[in-house]
Amino acid sequence: MKRDMGKAIGMTVSILALVLLGRLVFTYDLTVFEYIRARVQFVQSMAPDIGQQASRFLWNYRVLDILAGAFLVFVAAACCIAMLREERA
Repeated sequence: MKRDMGKAIGMTVSILALVLLGRLVFTYDLTVFEYIRARVQFVQSMAPDIGQQASRFLWNYRVLDILAGAFLVFVAAACCIAMLREERA
């Protein structure tokens, strides 16, 4: 009974999403390459050596980069273990 109710709710939500997507597509005139024709404006930097400053910061505080990398590796390993673990009934 609950499984049939879940399927019905899922089907209803899917149909509603398709109707809303269709309405958005037909309401707004989206032309291809509309945003590519926009002129690109670059922000002028007040610091002439911004690249050197950023490089110096990254090399002086290398421990931040190492800690962030170690954290990401740990999180990726934990996620892999969580996906591969056996489910208990």
